[in-house]
Amino acid sequence: MFDPVAFVVEQGLSKARDLSAAALTGGYLNQVFRLRGQGIDWVVKRFLPETELALFPNLPEPEHRAMSLAHRLGLAPKPVAFVDRPDLAVLVYEYVEGEMWRDGIADVARMLKRLRAADPAGFRAVPMTPEGILEEGETFLPKITPVRRKRMEAARPKPIRIGGVTPVLLHTDIGPGNIIVEQGTGRLVVIDWQCPAAGDPVQDAIAFLSPAFQILYSREPLSTALEAEFFAAYDDAAFKAHYDGVLPFYDWRMAGYCAMRIDKYATSRPAASERYTRAYETLLQRLEQI
Repeated sequence: MFDPVAFVVEQGLSKARDLSAAALTGGYLNQVFRLRGQGIDWVVKRFLPETELALFPNLPEPEHRAMSLAHRLGLAPKPVAFVDRPDLAVLVYEYVEGEMWRDGIADVARMLKRLRAADPAGFRAVPMTPEGILEEGETFLPKITPVRRKRMEAARPKPIRIGGVTPVLLHTDIGPGNIIVEQGTGRLVVIDWQCPAAGDPVQDAIAFLSPAFQILYSREPLSTALEAEFFAAYDDAAFKAHYDGVLPFYDWRMAGYCAMRIDKYATSRPAASERYTRAYETLLQRLEQI
């Protein structure tokens, strides 16, 4: 069994063996602990292998690299250490005291716009064309029930032609649970960078504003007024026009992912399965209204 205290001692990060270790909850896959004592307040994240076809892969080294870049922009915790061995991958970073984001959507818009300054070089490339996004969504269809697959196929949007897009560094999983409002400063800090990518700058905005991401974090979908406030703060008309054009393709892909997860968690995590069901239904209804 993985012992985070023994790990930091073995790595020479601390000599103290009396650190307190508490497991943190919220993720679906990795083991995450908070270590405190002797001037230390760290998060120790042990990566576990992901064996299923996933839209959000588990990538230890890219997480460390992306977190380092975002930290330089003041948008992520400070990395302390990273170990990447065939038998063990662990990231240690400074704990940020605060609460999960709940309001202040203009701050999120400005934060995402600032993130565009990070260099995306060297990160995996994700699809940026409607055809590519649809193709990725189609990989989920064999893994869902025939009834849902038929509904997905009927709601599949027709590809459109878009202009060239310059890739930026993306978080790709930027739901409200991965944004921390730092206590005392109100600064937004993004965590869980385990699936970063180089891709379309609207993708992170689509993820955050998606009713699916809000539902999966036990939130209600954002109102039209809040979405308008987001884009007013982002203050980029071309960005908004591009967002509107490609939104259905990202919705369709995410609906397929949610449909796949419904059955995966039906027995082991029924509450999560219910959230995926609601997210899938909400996205499909939006697509069917187009």
